[in-house]
Amino acid sequence: MMDVRLATTSLAMLVALAAVAQAEPVKDQAAPAVQSSAEARPIRVILPAPWEPTRSQGEAVQPSK
Repeated sequence: MMDVRLATTSLAMLVALAAVAQAEPVKDQAAPAVQSSAEARPIRVILPAPWEPTRSQGEAVQPSK
């Protein structure tokens, strides 16, 4: 019984891999007109000023009230 399941699984994987290998990427697809949010705005990292003391990772930033 195990051999039949193994053979069936192997055959299914072979067919799936062959189908993926034969597939062609879509070349005529238009580029999206709207940029995603990650592309539209760069990620900004706020670094401490050179004159500020360095904080350890355990210390939390005190929120202003």
